[in-house]
Amino acid sequence: MAGLSRPAILCCGEAVADLVPATLADGGVGFRPVAGGAAVNSAIALARLGVPAGFVGGLSGDPMGRMLRAQMEAAGVNLALAQRRTEPTTLALAHSLPDGTRFDLYDQGSAGRVFDDAPEMPERVRALVFGGISLIHDPAATTFEALAAQATDGLIWLDLNIRPGLVTDAASYRARLSRLMARADVVKLSDEDLHWWGEVPDLRPGQMLIISHGARGATARLGGTEITLPAPSVVVADTVGAGDVLNAGCLAWLWQADLLETPLSLDRSDLEGMLTHGIRAAALSVTRPGAAAPTREELLTCVP
Repeated sequence: MAGLSRPAILCCGEAVADLVPATLADGGVGFRPVAGGAAVNSAIALARLGVPAGFVGGLSGDPMGRMLRAQMEAAGVNLALAQRRTEPTTLALAHSLPDGTRFDLYDQGSAGRVFDDAPEMPERVRALVFGGISLIHDPAATTFEALAAQATDGLIWLDLNIRPGLVTDAASYRARLSRLMARADVVKLSDEDLHWWGEVPDLRPGQMLIISHGARGATARLGGTEITLPAPSVVVADTVGAGDVLNAGCLAWLWQADLLETPLSLDRSDLEGMLTHGIRAAALSVTRPGAAAPTREELLTCVP
């Protein structure tokens, strides 16, 4: 089974059932559950792009948790390190607004939030991805930080993916993100993250910074090299999960080019190839509802 292949990249964080607006059979408006959460989105996107990927986090045995498990397994995501929990799945209720999509999150006592047992890292994991709401509340936040401390060989990719409305202790949260940024090989954040965080984080030698600008593209900086690339113009159906797919697209390019290593050693051409791949993957994903990442074949043949 594809989902049982040894993962090269582990996506560590929350599993969320996104409830998105949908037209019911009687013509009324209801909600349709789809897979969500930064770690789930990234893992599915990586698997669809041909990268052996795994998910690490709490996964409920309730109907929504079974749906998330089934969708990850169908994509080929390795779930050997998913912690089976009896607590309910985190739910995110989507509302379409003029300036985008807003989610009301129901996370108290969820399977993801109470994740409390960091697994031992399997051999030959090339990268671990962290970020999202899983770094806000304990015990999960402390568990994932401990997991990052275990990663002495694999590259650490940290996507801040800040959700200000969920932060109840800003000082503690900032301190945790600062510690993780100090360990990370790649720090990725969005313009919205910067609005909450403040100044662009200082980088140590060998760290890469990626800043996503939404419809305006993205910037990558490594050492003395910085590039900014535009995003293609597309008809947007849904921007949910675009940042997660951008991560996956960049990571997939690095893995396929055999450059997924620490410390990163990329020249300007490599940076451009990686960022182009990530932006194209994200651009294709927003043309359809949900965090619907393209397959590797679609990325090669479709023009966003």
